[in-house]
Amino acid sequence: MLAQGYTAFCFTIDNALKAVYGLEDELRPDAAGTVKTLQKRGVLIHVVSGDDDGAVQILASKLSIPGDNVRSRSSPTDKKDYIQKLLGTGTDCKEPVVVFCGDGTNDAIALARATIGVHLNEGTDIAQSVADVVLMRPSLAGIPTMMNASRKAIYRIKFNFTWSFVYNSFAVLLAAGAFVSARIPPEFAGLGELVSVLPVIAAAVLLRWSKI
Repeated sequence: MLAQGYTAFCFTIDNALKAVYGLEDELRPDAAGTVKTLQKRGVLIHVVSGDDDGAVQILASKLSIPGDNVRSRSSPTDKKDYIQKLLGTGTDCKEPVVVFCGDGTNDAIALARATIGVHLNEGTDIAQSVADVVLMRPSLAGIPTMMNASRKAIYRIKFNFTWSFVYNSFAVLLAAGAFVSARIPPEFAGLGELVSVLPVIAAAVLLRWSKI
């Protein structure tokens, strides 16, 4: 069974071997497409699994993942150590961003150690409790979507800070009398708060209709 690429599962009664099952992993329907999308973005893909080497290598080859990025027969601690190793490969004292996706109890330690732990909603509660992101749909395609949404959210945060800095700098100078010819009647001064807040609210609301 091992030679054929199966993971062997042995069943015993009173320490006597009674049956051996050959287990084979099936790729999720969206796995190949998601991996290809991430690789096009320059994201390095790794596979860390507790299954036997033959089964993991076959799965990795179907996804075009290099053998150097594949680890098999990994315990929960081994997975955590592998994540730690990846985090230590950064340059200029900057840690790389490591996203770990898992749904089992044995993935909980790695989910907690990764920069971003992603949990598929159909997994165990223990893994979900330590994850940073929970994909409500059990689909790997949610990972690129998560990255897109995060990037657009960061853009809006930067816009909000920039707008707040520019507006408040102008408002403080105006209130201090720096602009001698510019005056706002007291009854209209409160409208300045709307001018400050509305662009920030609009930037956040428009994220709902952004293409991610």
